[in-house]
Amino acid sequence: MHIRLVNVERALCGLGMGAACALLVLLVLISGLNVACRVAGHPIGSTYEISGYLGAVMAALALAETQRRRGHVELDMFTRRYPASAQRRIGAFNVLAGAVLVLLVALQIAARARALLAAGEVSETLKLPYPWLMFGVAAGLVLLAASFITDFVLMAMGLGNLDAAGKDALKRAGTVNSIRGEIEK
Repeated sequence: MHIRLVNVERALCGLGMGAACALLVLLVLISGLNVACRVAGHPIGSTYEISGYLGAVMAALALAETQRRRGHVELDMFTRRYPASAQRRIGAFNVLAGAVLVLLVALQIAARARALLAAGEVSETLKLPYPWLMFGVAAGLVLLAASFITDFVLMAMGLGNLDAAGKDALKRAGTVNSIRGEIEK
């Protein structure tokens, strides 16, 4: 079961990161084109607006894969001195609380986007219906919550600190929590 969970999580996080990469390429192309046009004396209007929207969605979609690859900063100044069982319980609580928090934020963003769409809200310069981009941000946060939930399940099952063979079987760097994956059993 846990291998299937990790495989599904990897696929979902990979999709989010793929979309974020596509948005990054688009952002670079738009910015480069704007610079070239600006040098020619004809800058492209609204590139700042487009860049801001693309950057927000791109960052949100990349969060889950960054979490899965252990790219976020964490602080374990106190918990590293706790016994391994306490570290695992605290870490499991932390990732579960993180998942709940991120899901609540995603729901709030989606609710706000629905309200803005119903009101016919559009961007200031390009008159784009930007609430659709808010749904992209909410989707990125849901992916992050899924990554947190995967960490929670693995920690609750006692798989948070696998040896090299176990990590290869799960194709995962180990679970992340407030005390890293460096717990001695």
